[in-house]
Amino acid sequence: MNEIAARVTQVLLLTGLLLGALPVAAQPETRDPHAYLTAAAVRKIPPLPDTVTIRPTGRTREYTLDIRPGPWEPAKGVIAAAITINGTVPGPVIRATEGDRVVVTVKNNLEESTAIHWHGLHVPNAMDGVEGLTQEGINPGQAFRYEFLASHAGTFMYHSHSHARSVEQIDAGLYGMFIIDPQNTRGHPRFDREVLMMLSAWAIAEGGGHGATPGGHANAMAGMAYNYFTINGKAYPDTPEWTVKRGEVVRVRIANVSNLIHPMHLHGHDFAVLAKDGEPLKNPQPMNTVNVAPGETYDIAFVANNPGAWLFHCHELHHTMNGSSQPGGLIQIIRYKDGPPPAQPSTVPRPAPPAGGGGHGRGH
Repeated sequence: MNEIAARVTQVLLLTGLLLGALPVAAQPETRDPHAYLTAAAVRKIPPLPDTVTIRPTGRTREYTLDIRPGPWEPAKGVIAAAITINGTVPGPVIRATEGDRVVVTVKNNLEESTAIHWHGLHVPNAMDGVEGLTQEGINPGQAFRYEFLASHAGTFMYHSHSHARSVEQIDAGLYGMFIIDPQNTRGHPRFDREVLMMLSAWAIAEGGGHGATPGGHANAMAGMAYNYFTINGKAYPDTPEWTVKRGEVVRVRIANVSNLIHPMHLHGHDFAVLAKDGEPLKNPQPMNTVNVAPGETYDIAFVANNPGAWLFHCHELHHTMNGSSQPGGLIQIIRYKDGPPPAQPSTVPRPAPPAGGGGHGRGH
C-alpha cells in the first residue's frame, strides 16, 4: 500500500512539474487609454546601431530584372505608357543581408540603352551603373550582370542612370527598392510590422501616354507637368490600406525617386526618425512630418496606440490629386484591425453662402 501511495505521489509531482512547464496565458495588457496623447511610447524606440564591420557571408542572392515597355495603371482607368521591371512598377524589391554576394542580371528590352545605378550602396566602381562613365550602356536586346557585396544595412533604391534619358526612364517607372538587413542583429529594435513606400510622380497626358504634355519632361522636371503621384506605383484610392494592431511597433521605409519634395505627414501619431539615406540617427526625434527630398530615403517607426483609421499623406496638397480630381495621389490609409469603426461624417447642413455670391477668390 505504501508503495502504491508513493507511486501516486510521484505521478502527481511529475504532472505538476509538466503543467508548470507549459506556457501560461499572458495576462491582459494594461493599456493607458490616454497614452496616445504624448510621444512617450515613440521615445522608447531605441536607435538603430551603426554597422562597424562586415564580413562576407558566403551566400549569394540572385535577381533578374527584365526591363521592357508596357502599360501601367497608376489610377483606376488611367493607363500610362510605362517602363516595367518584371511586369511591375516599381520593380521587385531586392533584399540581402550585409556581406551577401548580390548578382543582378539586367535584361534590356527597351528600344534605347539604359544602365542601373545602386543608389546609396557602396559598390565597386565598375558596378555603379552610370552609362558613359563606369560602363557602356546596356543596348536593346542585351543583358548586363552586376555583382557586388551588400554593404551596410539600410533602405536604398535602384534606378536608371542612362546617359541622356535618366529622367524619362525614371519618370516612366524604371526603379525599385533595395533593402539590406544587418548581419548582426544584436542591439537592433524589434518591429512587429514593416511597410514600404516608394514615392514617385507621373506626367500623363490626357488619353494616356507619358510625358506627352506640352513642354514634355522639361516642364516635368520643374514640377509643372506632373499630374499623378503614386505610392508603390499606385495613386489613392488604389493604394492598398495598411492594417495594424494596437500595440504594434511599425517600421516604415520611405524612398523618394521623384523630382519633388514630399513632406509626409502622419495623422494621430508621432513617429521616430531612425535613419536617413541608410545611416542610423543617434538620437531619433519624435515627429509627425518628415520632408523627403528627391533621392532620399528614411526609416521611421511609430507605435500603434490610437485606434481608428488614419491618413499618412504628402502635405504638398496638390500631390494628393489625380489629374484635376481630389483626393488622390500620395495618400495612405492606416486602419486598426481591432479598433473602433471610423466616425461617420457630420450630417449638419452647410450654411448658405452670403448674398451676392461670396465665391472664393473670384470677383465679378
